[in-house]
Amino acid sequence: MPKVIILGQEEIEVEAGANLLRVIQQHGYDRALPATCDGRCTCSTCAVRVLKGGDEVKPCEKDLLKDKIEKNWRLSCQVLVEQDIEVEVPGYEVAEALEIEPGLLADILDYCAEHLPLAHIRSGQRITLKRLRDLRRRVHALVEGGGDPPDFEILRDLLVYLLDRDLVKEIPSRHPFTERTVEMMVQVFEKRIPAPLEEREEILTYPYYLYVVFALFFFLLGGLSIYALFVDAPLEQAATPTFTPNPEKAPWYFLGIQELLAISPNLGGFLNSIALGGVILPGLLVFFWMAIPYIEHRLEFWRSDRSQPPGRRLRERPVTVALFTLTVFLFVALIIVGTYFRGPNWEFVLPWR
Repeated sequence: MPKVIILGQEEIEVEAGANLLRVIQQHGYDRALPATCDGRCTCSTCAVRVLKGGDEVKPCEKDLLKDKIEKNWRLSCQVLVEQDIEVEVPGYEVAEALEIEPGLLADILDYCAEHLPLAHIRSGQRITLKRLRDLRRRVHALVEGGGDPPDFEILRDLLVYLLDRDLVKEIPSRHPFTERTVEMMVQVFEKRIPAPLEEREEILTYPYYLYVVFALFFFLLGGLSIYALFVDAPLEQAATPTFTPNPEKAPWYFLGIQELLAISPNLGGFLNSIALGGVILPGLLVFFWMAIPYIEHRLEFWRSDRSQPPGRRLRERPVTVALFTLTVFLFVALIIVGTYFRGPNWEFVLPWR
């Protein structure tokens, strides 16, 4: 009889020709497979990755999954089990099959906190005694996959450090384990760490990114509303061509360019102060911002390996971030000068006088 091997879970013997979706449903591995069309090949919500085995891909699968077919995705409702087949079902991690003992993880964390030089462990996260105590308190949730990616990155790096220095056998614990157990734990935690941004195939805009955007919008709108209750903004007199205020200032979002016009030198001809301050310099600034994605690999000249693109973190692209931040601050400074330090005839004044 052929077997259905659900990666990290179990091996299930089935009758030849059994429908893969029905097998998954009968054995309780369908929480991430809604299968809303009930196997009619119209919804694509029963997709799994077939790593080994499987029959011929059906035309409807090609229509629904498109390029995902090349990455071994199949619609489980269309797969008939004629031979041993190995599948990866979304939502079922290796941790659940390994059944990591929370007590064992707690003992490992206790040993790390007492004996390891935490400051010398290489990790993308900052490992401190306080952080280990927090992980120790949440071991049950971590084993069930309830932690955040930084938590699992710390756990992985701690276990790798123990394995590299052959310290596993020195860990006292009432739970039986071997180096192989710790290696499996490393694989489990590795699966719960998202790939670096530049290696991900997709960035989930909904719901995660939109939640952040709406939260920021809500607090910004609320803050402006509260600010408006306490600050008067009286209307000035109606504009009239017979009277021009001195100084006449542009709206704040154009005030930086107005200030740039005032301080730009007049070089004569095309390079007069209006062209320099109103067109050339702002244009170069905008062009620089637009060109950053294309010249970033050259801006980060300090990198030893320039064949790979710079990472997304601050420490991996300091030059780019510094230049962009500098240009933004310079423009903001021009706005502040034009708002508070310019008086009649656009003379420089002190705002408190």
